[in-house]
Amino acid sequence: MNKYWSWIGIVAVLLLGLMTCCKPREHAQPKPHWFKHYTQFHEKEYIQFIESQIDNDRDSTLRAAMVRDFYRSRHFQPFWTQKGLQEAFTDSLLTTLANAYPQHGIPAEYFQLDSIRHAISQLVEHEIPNNEELYPHLYRLERQLTDQYLRYACALRYGAVNPKAVHGSKWYYETLSPDSAFLLTALDNMHRFADYLPELYPQSADYKILQKEWRKLLAEPDSVAIMDTTLLPLQFRRDAMVANLERLRWQTRHRKEDDTIYIAVNIPDYTLCVVQKDTVVMRNRICCGRTQSPEKVPARHKNGLITPYKAETPLMYSQIRTLVLNPEWNIPYDIIKDEYYPKLVRSNTAVVKREHLYIRDSRNGKYVIPDSIDWNRVNRGNIPYRLHQTSGRYNALGLYKFVFANSESVYLHDTNNKGAFKRNKRALSHGCVRVQHPDSVAEWVYAVNRFDTNYIEQLHIISGAEPTTEKGEEFLEKKHEKDSLYYENLSDWDKLFYRELRPSSVTLRKPIPLFIEYYTCFVGDDGTVQYREDVYYKDGNILYLMKNPN
Repeated sequence: MNKYWSWIGIVAVLLLGLMTCCKPREHAQPKPHWFKHYTQFHEKEYIQFIESQIDNDRDSTLRAAMVRDFYRSRHFQPFWTQKGLQEAFTDSLLTTLANAYPQHGIPAEYFQLDSIRHAISQLVEHEIPNNEELYPHLYRLERQLTDQYLRYACALRYGAVNPKAVHGSKWYYETLSPDSAFLLTALDNMHRFADYLPELYPQSADYKILQKEWRKLLAEPDSVAIMDTTLLPLQFRRDAMVANLERLRWQTRHRKEDDTIYIAVNIPDYTLCVVQKDTVVMRNRICCGRTQSPEKVPARHKNGLITPYKAETPLMYSQIRTLVLNPEWNIPYDIIKDEYYPKLVRSNTAVVKREHLYIRDSRNGKYVIPDSIDWNRVNRGNIPYRLHQTSGRYNALGLYKFVFANSESVYLHDTNNKGAFKRNKRALSHGCVRVQHPDSVAEWVYAVNRFDTNYIEQLHIISGAEPTTEKGEEFLEKKHEKDSLYYENLSDWDKLFYRELRPSSVTLRKPIPLFIEYYTCFVGDDGTVQYREDVYYKDGNILYLMKNPN
Protein backbone atom coordinates (compact mmCIF):
# COMPACT_ATOMS: atom_id res chain seq x y z
CA MET A 1 0.00 0.00 0.00
CA ASN A 2 2.84 2.42 0.88
CA LYS A 3 4.55 1.61 -2.40
CA TYR A 4 1.31 2.29 -4.24
CA TRP A 5 0.88 5.74 -2.63
CA SER A 6 4.53 6.54 -3.34
CA TRP A 7 3.93 6.03 -7.04
CA ILE A 8 0.81 8.25 -6.86
CA GLY A 9 2.86 11.00 -5.23
CA ILE A 10 5.57 10.77 -7.90
CA VAL A 11 2.99 10.96 -10.69
CA ALA A 12 1.31 13.97 -9.05
CA VAL A 13 4.61 15.82 -8.78
CA LEU A 14 5.42 15.07 -12.42
CA LEU A 15 1.99 16.29 -13.56
CA LEU A 16 2.32 19.46 -11.51
CA GLY A 17 5.72 20.09 -13.00
CA LEU A 18 4.41 19.46 -16.49
CA MET A 19 1.50 21.86 -15.95
CA THR A 20 3.88 24.50 -14.64
CA CYS A 21 6.17 24.10 -17.64
CA CYS A 22 3.27 24.25 -20.07
CA LYS A 23 1.65 27.28 -18.45
CA PRO A 24 2.05 30.28 -20.78
CA ARG A 25 4.31 33.00 -19.47
CA GLU A 26 4.46 36.62 -20.51
CA HIS A 27 7.56 37.59 -22.44
CA ALA A 28 9.25 40.65 -20.98
CA GLN A 29 9.77 43.51 -23.40
CA PRO A 30 13.09 45.38 -23.59
CA LYS A 31 13.84 48.13 -21.12
CA PRO A 32 12.54 51.51 -22.43
CA HIS A 33 15.32 53.76 -23.72
CA TRP A 34 14.33 56.52 -21.29
CA PHE A 35 14.78 54.23 -18.27
CA LYS A 36 18.55 54.37 -18.68
CA HIS A 37 18.43 57.58 -16.64
CA TYR A 38 17.52 55.56 -13.57
CA THR A 39 20.99 54.16 -12.95
CA GLN A 40 20.19 53.65 -9.26
CA PHE A 41 17.53 51.03 -10.12
CA HIS A 42 18.34 47.43 -9.19
CA GLU A 43 15.84 44.70 -10.01
CA LYS A 44 16.58 42.61 -6.92
CA GLU A 45 16.06 45.61 -4.63
CA TYR A 46 12.79 46.44 -6.37
CA ILE A 47 11.51 42.87 -5.92
CA GLN A 48 12.45 43.01 -2.24
CA PHE A 49 10.55 46.29 -1.97
CA ILE A 50 7.46 44.70 -3.57
CA GLU A 51 7.67 41.80 -1.12
CA SER A 52 7.75 44.18 1.85
CA GLN A 53 4.76 46.11 0.52
CA ILE A 54 2.75 42.93 -0.12
CA ASP A 55 3.56 41.56 3.34
CA ASN A 56 2.49 44.82 5.01
CA ASP A 57 -0.71 45.23 3.00
CA ARG A 58 -3.70 45.04 5.38
CA ASP A 59 -6.49 45.50 2.84
CA SER A 60 -9.01 42.81 3.81
CA THR A 61 -11.09 42.78 0.61
CA LEU A 62 -11.19 39.61 -1.47
CA ARG A 63 -9.77 41.38 -4.51
CA ALA A 64 -6.76 42.70 -2.57
CA ALA A 65 -6.12 39.26 -1.08
CA MET A 66 -6.18 37.65 -4.53
CA VAL A 67 -3.79 40.26 -5.90
CA ARG A 68 -1.37 39.62 -3.02
CA ASP A 69 -1.51 35.88 -3.73
CA PHE A 70 -0.90 36.60 -7.40
CA TYR A 71 2.34 38.45 -6.67
CA ARG A 72 3.46 35.85 -4.15
CA SER A 73 3.00 33.19 -6.83
CA ARG A 74 5.36 35.24 -9.02
CA HIS A 75 7.90 35.46 -6.19
CA PHE A 76 7.08 39.19 -6.09
CA GLN A 77 8.30 39.80 -9.60
CA PRO A 78 6.49 42.79 -11.14
CA PHE A 79 4.22 42.32 -14.13
CA TRP A 80 3.83 45.77 -15.70
CA THR A 81 6.98 47.41 -14.32
CA GLN A 82 9.55 44.76 -15.23
CA LYS A 83 12.68 46.49 -16.51
CA GLY A 84 11.19 49.80 -15.46
CA LEU A 85 8.03 49.54 -17.54
CA GLN A 86 6.61 47.12 -20.09
CA GLU A 87 5.85 50.12 -22.25
CA ALA A 88 4.08 48.61 -25.28
CA PHE A 89 2.09 46.19 -23.13
CA THR A 90 1.04 48.96 -20.75
CA ASP A 91 0.08 51.29 -23.62
CA SER A 92 -2.07 48.50 -25.03
CA LEU A 93 -3.91 48.14 -21.69
CA LEU A 94 -4.47 51.88 -21.42
CA THR A 95 -5.89 51.93 -24.95
CA THR A 96 -8.17 49.04 -24.03
CA LEU A 97 -9.38 50.86 -20.92
CA ALA A 98 -9.94 54.06 -22.90
CA ASN A 99 -11.99 52.09 -25.44
CA ALA A 100 -14.28 50.87 -22.67
CA TYR A 101 -16.35 54.02 -23.20
CA PRO A 102 -17.01 53.75 -26.95
CA GLN A 103 -17.49 49.98 -26.65
CA HIS A 104 -19.44 49.62 -23.40
CA GLY A 105 -20.21 53.10 -22.06
CA ILE A 106 -17.78 52.82 -19.12
CA PRO A 107 -16.07 56.23 -18.76
CA ALA A 108 -12.34 56.88 -18.38
CA GLU A 109 -12.90 58.22 -14.85
CA TYR A 110 -13.87 54.73 -13.76
CA PHE A 111 -10.30 53.52 -14.40
CA GLN A 112 -8.34 56.50 -13.04
CA LEU A 113 -6.70 56.82 -16.45
CA ASP A 114 -5.51 60.39 -15.88
CA SER A 115 -3.72 59.33 -12.70
CA ILE A 116 -2.02 56.38 -14.42
CA ARG A 117 -0.92 58.48 -17.40
CA HIS A 118 0.45 61.13 -15.09
CA ALA A 119 2.48 58.53 -13.17
CA ILE A 120 3.93 57.18 -16.43
CA SER A 121 4.68 60.69 -17.65
CA GLN A 122 6.64 61.37 -14.47
CA LEU A 123 8.76 58.31 -15.17
CA VAL A 124 9.36 59.16 -18.81
CA GLU A 125 10.27 62.75 -17.98
CA HIS A 126 12.73 61.54 -15.34
CA GLU A 127 10.94 63.34 -12.53
CA ILE A 128 11.61 60.64 -9.92
CA PRO A 129 15.01 61.62 -8.45
CA ASN A 130 16.07 58.67 -6.26
CA ASN A 131 15.35 55.15 -5.05
CA GLU A 132 13.45 56.37 -2.03
CA GLU A 133 10.82 57.66 -4.44
CA LEU A 134 11.41 55.43 -7.47
CA TYR A 135 10.50 52.05 -5.99
CA PRO A 136 7.31 53.33 -4.30
CA HIS A 137 6.37 55.11 -7.52
CA LEU A 138 6.90 51.98 -9.63
CA TYR A 139 5.02 49.83 -7.15
CA ARG A 140 2.04 52.23 -7.04
CA LEU A 141 1.95 52.16 -10.83
CA GLU A 142 2.24 48.36 -10.85
CA ARG A 143 -0.71 48.00 -8.50
CA GLN A 144 -2.77 50.63 -10.32
CA LEU A 145 -2.41 48.80 -13.61
CA THR A 146 -3.26 45.43 -12.09
CA ASP A 147 -6.17 46.88 -10.13
CA GLN A 148 -7.66 48.67 -13.14
CA TYR A 149 -7.29 45.60 -15.33
CA LEU A 150 -9.19 43.61 -12.69
CA ARG A 151 -11.73 46.42 -12.33
CA TYR A 152 -12.44 46.23 -16.06
CA ALA A 153 -12.71 42.44 -16.03
CA CYS A 154 -15.17 42.59 -13.12
CA ALA A 155 -17.15 45.41 -14.75
CA LEU A 156 -17.61 43.45 -17.96
CA ARG A 157 -18.74 40.28 -16.22
CA TYR A 158 -20.64 41.65 -13.18
CA GLY A 159 -21.24 45.33 -13.88
CA ALA A 160 -19.28 48.46 -13.05
CA VAL A 161 -21.46 49.60 -10.14
CA ASN A 162 -23.42 47.90 -7.38
CA PRO A 163 -27.17 47.87 -8.21
CA LYS A 164 -27.93 48.07 -4.50
CA ALA A 165 -26.15 51.43 -4.42
CA VAL A 166 -28.23 52.57 -7.41
CA HIS A 167 -31.65 51.44 -6.13
CA GLY A 168 -31.11 51.47 -2.38
CA SER A 169 -33.81 49.81 -0.32
CA LYS A 170 -35.87 49.04 -3.43
CA TRP A 171 -33.42 46.47 -4.82
CA TYR A 172 -34.21 42.91 -3.72
CA TYR A 173 -32.45 40.81 -6.34
CA GLU A 174 -29.72 38.51 -5.05
CA THR A 175 -26.77 40.12 -6.81
CA LEU A 176 -23.68 38.13 -7.78
CA SER A 177 -20.21 39.62 -7.43
CA PRO A 178 -16.70 38.45 -8.38
CA ASP A 179 -15.61 35.43 -6.34
CA SER A 180 -12.11 34.04 -5.81
CA ALA A 181 -12.42 31.66 -8.78
CA PHE A 182 -13.24 34.51 -11.17
CA LEU A 183 -10.49 36.77 -9.82
CA LEU A 184 -7.94 33.96 -10.00
CA THR A 185 -8.88 33.23 -13.62
CA ALA A 186 -8.76 36.91 -14.52
CA LEU A 187 -5.28 37.33 -13.01
CA ASP A 188 -4.12 34.15 -14.70
CA ASN A 189 -5.22 35.63 -18.05
CA MET A 190 -3.72 39.07 -17.53
CA HIS A 191 -0.87 38.29 -19.94
CA ARG A 192 -3.50 37.87 -22.74
CA PHE A 193 -5.93 40.56 -21.70
CA ALA A 194 -6.66 41.66 -25.30
CA ASP A 195 -8.15 38.24 -26.04
CA TYR A 196 -9.55 37.51 -22.57
CA LEU A 197 -11.56 40.66 -21.83
CA PRO A 198 -13.90 40.36 -24.87
CA GLU A 199 -14.92 36.95 -23.55
CA LEU A 200 -16.45 38.51 -20.42
CA TYR A 201 -19.19 40.92 -21.45
CA PRO A 202 -22.76 39.75 -22.27
CA GLN A 203 -23.09 37.97 -25.60
CA SER A 204 -26.89 38.38 -25.76
CA ALA A 205 -28.55 39.78 -28.86
CA ASP A 206 -30.00 42.67 -26.83
CA TYR A 207 -26.58 43.75 -25.56
CA LYS A 208 -25.14 43.72 -29.09
CA ILE A 209 -28.05 45.75 -30.44
CA LEU A 210 -27.61 48.35 -27.69
CA GLN A 211 -23.86 48.44 -28.41
CA LYS A 212 -24.57 49.16 -32.08
CA GLU A 213 -27.02 51.90 -31.14
CA TRP A 214 -24.46 53.32 -28.68
CA ARG A 215 -21.84 53.63 -31.42
CA LYS A 216 -24.38 55.46 -33.60
CA LEU A 217 -25.18 57.88 -30.78
CA LEU A 218 -21.49 58.61 -30.21
CA ALA A 219 -21.06 59.37 -33.92
CA GLU A 220 -23.87 61.96 -33.87
CA PRO A 221 -22.82 65.63 -33.54
CA ASP A 222 -23.57 66.94 -30.05
CA SER A 223 -25.93 69.58 -31.44
CA VAL A 224 -28.32 67.01 -32.92
CA ALA A 225 -31.73 66.43 -31.31
CA ILE A 226 -33.44 63.23 -32.31
CA MET A 227 -37.17 63.24 -32.89
CA ASP A 228 -39.43 60.54 -31.50
CA THR A 229 -43.01 60.71 -30.18
CA THR A 230 -41.49 63.41 -27.98
CA LEU A 231 -38.33 65.42 -28.43
CA LEU A 232 -35.46 63.35 -27.05
CA PRO A 233 -32.18 65.21 -26.83
CA LEU A 234 -29.10 63.29 -27.88
CA GLN A 235 -27.62 63.48 -24.38
CA PHE A 236 -30.78 61.91 -22.91
CA ARG A 237 -30.34 58.91 -25.21
CA ARG A 238 -26.65 58.65 -24.51
CA ASP A 239 -27.20 58.68 -20.77
CA ALA A 240 -29.97 56.10 -21.04
CA MET A 241 -27.78 53.86 -23.20
CA VAL A 242 -24.85 53.99 -20.75
CA ALA A 243 -27.17 53.17 -17.85
CA ASN A 244 -28.88 50.26 -19.57
CA LEU A 245 -25.74 48.67 -21.00
CA GLU A 246 -24.67 48.60 -17.36
CA ARG A 247 -27.95 47.02 -16.25
CA LEU A 248 -27.48 44.23 -18.78
CA ARG A 249 -24.08 43.48 -17.26
CA TRP A 250 -25.46 43.01 -13.74
CA GLN A 251 -25.49 39.38 -12.63
CA THR A 252 -28.27 38.11 -10.37
CA ARG A 253 -28.91 34.70 -8.90
CA HIS A 254 -32.12 34.22 -10.86
CA ARG A 255 -32.12 35.04 -14.58
CA LYS A 256 -34.90 35.04 -17.15
CA GLU A 257 -32.81 32.86 -19.43
CA ASP A 258 -33.11 30.06 -16.88
CA ASP A 259 -36.91 29.89 -17.13
CA THR A 260 -39.10 28.76 -20.03
CA ILE A 261 -42.10 30.68 -18.67
CA TYR A 262 -42.20 33.82 -16.57
CA ILE A 263 -43.82 37.20 -16.06
CA ALA A 264 -41.66 40.31 -16.45
CA VAL A 265 -42.69 43.80 -15.36
CA ASN A 266 -40.68 46.75 -16.69
CA ILE A 267 -41.44 49.79 -14.56
CA PRO A 268 -40.36 52.59 -16.97
CA ASP A 269 -42.33 50.95 -19.82
CA TYR A 270 -45.41 50.50 -17.58
CA THR A 271 -45.76 47.03 -19.06
CA LEU A 272 -46.21 43.44 -17.90
CA CYS A 273 -45.13 40.74 -20.35
CA VAL A 274 -46.08 37.08 -20.14
CA VAL A 275 -43.25 35.08 -21.72
CA GLN A 276 -43.32 31.49 -22.87
CA LYS A 277 -40.33 29.86 -24.59
CA ASP A 278 -38.68 33.25 -25.32
CA THR A 279 -41.88 34.59 -26.92
CA VAL A 280 -44.08 37.33 -25.48
CA VAL A 281 -47.52 35.71 -25.54
CA MET A 282 -49.34 38.51 -23.69
CA ARG A 283 -48.72 42.14 -22.89
CA ASN A 284 -50.56 44.23 -20.29
CA ARG A 285 -50.41 47.86 -19.30
CA ILE A 286 -49.61 48.40 -15.65
CA CYS A 287 -49.69 51.11 -13.03
CA CYS A 288 -46.75 51.10 -10.62
CA GLY A 289 -45.78 52.81 -7.38
CA ARG A 290 -45.66 56.57 -7.46
CA THR A 291 -42.56 58.64 -6.96
CA GLN A 292 -41.61 62.19 -6.00
CA SER A 293 -39.52 64.72 -7.87
CA PRO A 294 -36.13 64.97 -6.16
CA GLU A 295 -35.91 68.60 -7.26
CA LYS A 296 -38.70 69.39 -4.82
CA VAL A 297 -37.32 67.26 -1.99
CA PRO A 298 -33.68 68.12 -1.09
CA ALA A 299 -33.64 65.29 1.49
CA ARG A 300 -33.67 62.74 -1.35
CA HIS A 301 -30.17 63.87 -2.41
CA LYS A 302 -27.49 62.02 -0.47
CA ASN A 303 -23.78 61.66 -1.32
CA GLY A 304 -24.40 62.48 -4.98
CA LEU A 305 -27.24 59.95 -5.33
CA ILE A 306 -31.02 60.18 -5.34
CA THR A 307 -32.54 57.94 -2.68
CA PRO A 308 -35.74 55.96 -3.43
CA TYR A 309 -39.20 57.22 -2.54
CA LYS A 310 -41.13 54.99 -0.13
CA ALA A 311 -43.99 54.27 -2.58
CA GLU A 312 -41.76 53.15 -5.46
CA THR A 313 -42.38 49.59 -6.61
CA PRO A 314 -39.46 47.42 -5.45
CA LEU A 315 -37.34 45.51 -7.97
CA MET A 316 -37.09 41.80 -7.34
CA TYR A 317 -37.29 38.20 -8.41
CA SER A 318 -39.98 36.12 -6.78
CA GLN A 319 -42.52 33.43 -7.64
CA ILE A 320 -46.28 33.77 -7.83
CA ARG A 321 -47.54 30.87 -5.73
CA THR A 322 -51.09 31.95 -4.92
CA LEU A 323 -53.91 33.61 -6.82
CA VAL A 324 -56.60 35.24 -4.66
CA LEU A 325 -60.07 35.69 -6.18
CA ASN A 326 -62.28 38.45 -4.77
CA PRO A 327 -59.51 39.78 -2.52
CA GLU A 328 -60.18 42.05 0.43
CA TRP A 329 -57.85 44.99 0.87
CA ASN A 330 -56.17 45.10 4.23
CA ILE A 331 -55.34 48.77 4.16
CA PRO A 332 -51.74 49.48 5.25
CA TYR A 333 -51.31 51.52 8.41
CA ASP A 334 -49.49 54.38 6.63
CA ILE A 335 -52.43 54.75 4.23
CA ILE A 336 -54.89 54.73 7.14
CA LYS A 337 -52.88 57.44 8.88
CA ASP A 338 -52.12 59.62 5.85
CA GLU A 339 -55.24 59.21 3.70
CA TYR A 340 -58.16 57.70 5.60
CA TYR A 341 -57.79 59.39 8.97
CA PRO A 342 -58.69 62.90 7.66
CA LYS A 343 -61.71 61.44 5.80
CA LEU A 344 -62.92 59.58 8.89
CA VAL A 345 -62.60 62.67 11.06
CA ARG A 346 -64.77 64.60 8.60
CA SER A 347 -67.39 61.92 7.95
CA ASN A 348 -66.98 58.57 9.64
CA THR A 349 -69.96 56.52 8.48
CA ALA A 350 -70.12 58.11 5.01
CA VAL A 351 -66.59 56.92 4.20
CA VAL A 352 -67.23 53.45 5.58
CA LYS A 353 -70.42 53.01 3.52
CA ARG A 354 -69.07 54.58 0.35
CA GLU A 355 -65.91 52.48 0.29
CA HIS A 356 -67.41 49.29 1.75
CA LEU A 357 -65.08 49.22 4.75
CA TYR A 358 -65.17 47.33 8.00
CA ILE A 359 -63.09 48.09 11.07
CA ARG A 360 -61.23 45.92 13.54
CA ASP A 361 -59.66 46.86 16.86
CA SER A 362 -55.94 46.08 16.44
CA ARG A 363 -55.64 45.40 20.17
CA ASN A 364 -57.97 42.40 20.19
CA GLY A 365 -58.83 41.76 16.52
CA LYS A 366 -62.57 42.23 17.09
CA TYR A 367 -64.99 43.99 14.76
CA VAL A 368 -65.98 47.53 15.70
CA ILE A 369 -69.22 49.33 14.83
CA PRO A 370 -68.13 52.50 12.95
CA ASP A 371 -70.58 54.77 14.83
CA SER A 372 -68.92 53.83 18.10
CA ILE A 373 -65.65 55.57 17.18
CA ASP A 374 -65.11 59.29 17.68
CA TRP A 375 -62.21 59.85 15.31
CA ASN A 376 -61.61 63.34 16.71
CA ARG A 377 -60.46 61.66 19.91
CA VAL A 378 -58.18 59.15 18.12
CA ASN A 379 -54.47 59.97 18.16
CA ARG A 380 -53.33 60.08 14.54
CA GLY A 381 -49.86 59.01 15.60
CA ASN A 382 -51.15 55.85 17.28
CA ILE A 383 -54.35 54.65 15.62
CA PRO A 384 -55.64 51.48 17.34
CA TYR A 385 -57.90 50.44 14.45
CA ARG A 386 -57.38 48.67 11.14
CA LEU A 387 -59.48 49.18 8.03
CA HIS A 388 -60.42 46.48 5.55
CA GLN A 389 -62.24 46.91 2.24
CA THR A 390 -64.65 44.10 1.44
CA SER A 391 -64.48 42.03 -1.76
CA GLY A 392 -66.16 43.22 -4.94
CA ARG A 393 -65.66 45.18 -8.13
CA TYR A 394 -65.49 48.40 -6.10
CA ASN A 395 -62.48 47.01 -4.19
CA ALA A 396 -59.17 48.76 -4.84
CA LEU A 397 -57.64 45.34 -5.66
CA GLY A 398 -60.46 44.44 -8.05
CA LEU A 399 -61.23 40.73 -8.48
CA TYR A 400 -57.73 39.26 -8.73
CA LYS A 401 -54.60 39.39 -6.60
CA PHE A 402 -51.37 37.54 -7.56
CA VAL A 403 -49.36 36.85 -4.42
CA PHE A 404 -45.60 36.36 -4.24
CA ALA A 405 -43.18 36.38 -1.34
CA ASN A 406 -41.60 39.76 -0.59
CA SER A 407 -40.84 41.89 2.43
CA GLU A 408 -42.77 44.98 1.24
CA SER A 409 -46.21 43.32 1.02
CA VAL A 410 -46.65 44.26 -2.63
CA TYR A 411 -48.37 42.14 -5.26
CA LEU A 412 -49.89 42.23 -8.74
CA HIS A 413 -53.60 42.96 -8.72
CA ASP A 414 -56.71 44.09 -10.55
CA THR A 415 -58.12 47.56 -9.90
CA ASN A 416 -61.47 49.33 -9.80
CA ASN A 417 -59.87 52.35 -11.51
CA LYS A 418 -59.58 51.15 -15.10
CA GLY A 419 -59.37 54.69 -16.45
CA ALA A 420 -55.83 55.05 -15.12
CA PHE A 421 -54.54 52.71 -17.84
CA LYS A 422 -55.36 55.33 -20.48
CA ARG A 423 -52.69 57.63 -19.07
CA ASN A 424 -49.18 57.71 -20.50
CA LYS A 425 -47.57 58.17 -17.08
CA ARG A 426 -48.87 55.53 -14.70
CA ALA A 427 -46.78 55.75 -11.54
CA LEU A 428 -49.86 56.04 -9.34
CA SER A 429 -50.03 53.29 -6.73
CA HIS A 430 -48.71 52.86 -3.19
CA GLY A 431 -46.18 50.30 -4.48
CA CYS A 432 -48.23 47.40 -5.84
CA VAL A 433 -48.50 46.71 -9.57
CA ARG A 434 -51.98 47.18 -11.03
CA VAL A 435 -52.62 45.02 -14.11
CA GLN A 436 -54.97 46.13 -16.90
CA HIS A 437 -56.33 42.68 -17.82
CA PRO A 438 -55.65 40.41 -14.83
CA ASP A 439 -58.35 37.98 -15.95
CA SER A 440 -56.29 37.18 -19.08
CA VAL A 441 -53.18 36.66 -16.95
CA ALA A 442 -55.21 34.40 -14.64
CA GLU A 443 -56.39 32.32 -17.61
CA TRP A 444 -52.77 31.84 -18.68
CA VAL A 445 -51.82 30.84 -15.13
CA TYR A 446 -54.66 28.27 -15.12
CA ALA A 447 -53.39 26.82 -18.40
CA VAL A 448 -49.79 26.65 -17.25
CA ASN A 449 -50.93 24.86 -14.10
CA ARG A 450 -53.01 22.45 -16.21
CA PHE A 451 -56.21 23.06 -14.31
CA ASP A 452 -59.03 21.01 -15.85
CA THR A 453 -62.07 22.68 -17.42
CA ASN A 454 -64.37 21.87 -14.49
CA TYR A 455 -62.03 23.49 -11.98
CA ILE A 456 -61.55 26.53 -14.21
CA GLU A 457 -65.33 26.99 -14.47
CA GLN A 458 -65.53 26.81 -10.68
CA LEU A 459 -62.93 29.55 -10.42
CA HIS A 460 -64.90 31.66 -12.91
CA ILE A 461 -68.05 31.19 -10.82
CA ILE A 462 -66.17 32.25 -7.68
CA SER A 463 -65.05 35.34 -9.62
CA GLY A 464 -68.69 36.20 -10.35
CA ALA A 465 -69.38 34.48 -13.68
CA GLU A 466 -72.59 32.51 -14.37
CA PRO A 467 -72.36 28.71 -14.76
CA THR A 468 -72.13 27.41 -18.34
CA THR A 469 -72.44 23.67 -17.67
CA GLU A 470 -74.50 21.38 -15.47
CA LYS A 471 -71.45 20.71 -13.31
CA GLY A 472 -71.03 24.43 -12.92
CA GLU A 473 -74.65 24.80 -11.77
CA GLU A 474 -74.14 21.98 -9.26
CA PHE A 475 -71.01 23.72 -7.93
CA LEU A 476 -72.86 27.01 -7.53
CA GLU A 477 -75.72 25.32 -5.68
CA LYS A 478 -73.30 23.63 -3.27
CA LYS A 479 -71.49 26.92 -2.81
CA HIS A 480 -74.73 28.61 -1.75
CA GLU A 481 -75.37 25.78 0.72
CA LYS A 482 -71.89 26.18 2.23
CA ASP A 483 -72.32 29.95 2.47
CA SER A 484 -75.66 29.51 4.26
CA LEU A 485 -74.18 27.04 6.70
CA TYR A 486 -71.25 29.39 7.33
CA TYR A 487 -73.66 32.24 8.10
CA GLU A 488 -75.77 30.13 10.45
CA ASN A 489 -72.71 29.18 12.50
CA LEU A 490 -71.70 32.80 13.06
CA SER A 491 -72.39 34.53 16.35
CA ASP A 492 -75.05 37.24 16.39
CA TRP A 493 -72.25 39.83 16.65
CA ASP A 494 -70.30 38.45 13.69
CA LYS A 495 -73.50 38.26 11.61
CA LEU A 496 -73.60 42.05 11.75
CA PHE A 497 -70.37 42.06 9.70
CA TYR A 498 -71.17 39.13 7.40
CA ARG A 499 -69.89 39.50 3.83
CA GLU A 500 -71.49 37.30 1.20
CA LEU A 501 -68.52 37.69 -1.15
CA ARG A 502 -65.27 36.60 0.45
CA PRO A 503 -61.71 35.93 -0.75
CA SER A 504 -60.81 32.51 -2.20
CA SER A 505 -57.18 31.43 -2.48
CA VAL A 506 -55.95 29.27 -5.35
CA THR A 507 -52.65 27.51 -4.67
CA LEU A 508 -50.62 27.02 -7.84
CA ARG A 509 -49.07 23.65 -8.57
CA LYS A 510 -46.53 25.38 -10.79
CA PRO A 511 -45.28 28.67 -9.33
CA ILE A 512 -44.77 31.42 -11.90
CA PRO A 513 -41.35 33.17 -11.88
CA LEU A 514 -41.76 36.94 -11.64
CA PHE A 515 -39.16 39.58 -12.52
CA ILE A 516 -39.86 43.21 -11.63
CA GLU A 517 -37.25 45.19 -13.56
CA TYR A 518 -36.17 48.68 -14.49
CA TYR A 519 -35.02 49.38 -18.07
CA THR A 520 -35.28 52.88 -19.54
CA CYS A 521 -33.74 51.68 -22.79
CA PHE A 522 -34.39 48.26 -24.31
CA VAL A 523 -34.90 46.33 -27.54
CA GLY A 524 -38.54 46.28 -28.64
CA ASP A 525 -40.37 43.38 -30.26
CA ASP A 526 -39.56 44.77 -33.71
CA GLY A 527 -35.82 44.86 -32.96
CA THR A 528 -35.63 48.66 -32.61
CA VAL A 529 -34.24 50.40 -29.55
CA GLN A 530 -36.91 51.94 -27.32
CA TYR A 531 -36.43 54.75 -24.80
CA ARG A 532 -38.59 55.51 -21.78
CA GLU A 533 -38.71 58.18 -19.09
CA ASP A 534 -36.51 57.54 -16.06
CA VAL A 535 -39.57 57.60 -13.82
CA TYR A 536 -37.70 56.72 -10.59
CA TYR A 537 -34.58 58.82 -11.34
CA LYS A 538 -32.15 55.86 -11.36
CA ASP A 539 -30.09 56.43 -14.54
CA GLY A 540 -28.36 59.41 -12.97
CA ASN A 541 -27.25 57.25 -10.04
CA ILE A 542 -25.52 54.82 -12.41
CA LEU A 543 -23.76 57.63 -14.26
CA TYR A 544 -22.62 59.24 -11.01
CA LEU A 545 -21.22 56.01 -9.56
CA MET A 546 -19.36 55.25 -12.78
CA LYS A 547 -17.67 58.64 -12.75
CA ASN A 548 -17.03 58.55 -9.00
CA PRO A 549 -15.91 54.98 -8.23
CA ASN A 550 -14.76 53.96 -4.79
